[in-house]
Parts: sequence; structure tokens; C-alpha cells
Amino acid sequence: MDQERAAIDQPVLEAARVVAVEAGGAWLESEGQSGCANCREGRGCGVSVFQRLFRLPRHRLYLPTEEALSVGDHVVIALSQRAVLTASLWLYLAPLVGLLVGALLTEMLFAREGLTVLGAITGLAGALLFVRGRQQRQARSGAFFPVLHEITLRQADESPNKAS
Repeated sequence: MDQERAAIDQPVLEAARVVAVEAGGAWLESEGQSGCANCREGRGCGVSVFQRLFRLPRHRLYLPTEEALSVGDHVVIALSQRAVLTASLWLYLAPLVGLLVGALLTEMLFAREGLTVLGAITGLAGALLFVRGRQQRQARSGAFFPVLHEITLRQADESPNKAS
């Protein structure tokens, strides 16, 4: 049990490049990983194939930090694995539950196919609005923001530095 808890508390590390700097933080862009490890090995769900075919935009994320970063710096960021799992559950499970509950309740009350579909869509929309509100509250709390793990390449002096 302690090993499982320790594994969940391990951070997820990701290489990124600084694309914009603001007071109090920086905007980062992923360094080109396409999909999960299985996708990169050709055994996964195919997200990397769609990214290559349709040239999907890279994901940008905000890193709150007081570290002096410059556009072009390469960094490694860390995010709690617990935060990733929690966010995934809310993003995938809550809408599914909303869809099913909406459909089941409407079916039990009215027993008409058209209304059941409408109930499912309403349940899905309600769950998505709930998740959006929850996500906004979590964004304000800062609990799901990444932290700077290390600076691997400075644009100005090109010497690797560790961030504390």
C-alpha cells in the first residue's frame, strides 16, 4: 500500500520550451512528444498518428515561477501524478456519468426514446458545466499547476542549471 501511494505521489516530468514570459510566470510549449509511450512505439491508441496527420497544435500551459526565464529556454516541469489522475477522472468519468444518469432518469420517468436521448444530452451538458466550474476553481487554487523541476538549456548562456 505504501509503495502504491509513493508511486501515485511521484511527479510526472515533461520537457518544454519557454514561448512567452510574463510577470510571475511563463508560457511553455511541449517539446514534441506525440501521445503516450505506447503511441510512440506504434502500439497505442493512435493519438500520435492524428497529431502527425492533422498537425494538431501543441499544448501550451502556464508555469507560475519567479525564476528568470527567457523565450527559448528549455525546462523540465513536474506535475503531481495524483493531480493528473484526479483531473483525468473528472474529465472523462463525470461527463460519462452525467450522460448515463440523464438517460436513465429520463427513461424511468417518460419511457420515450426521443426524450431519453434529450435527457442524456442534458445530463452530459450538465456534467460538462460542472466539470468546467470545478476546473476553474482548481485553476485559481494553483493545486494543478506544474512546478519548475530544472532548467536544461538557457537561451542566453546555454549552460544547464538546476532550479531549486
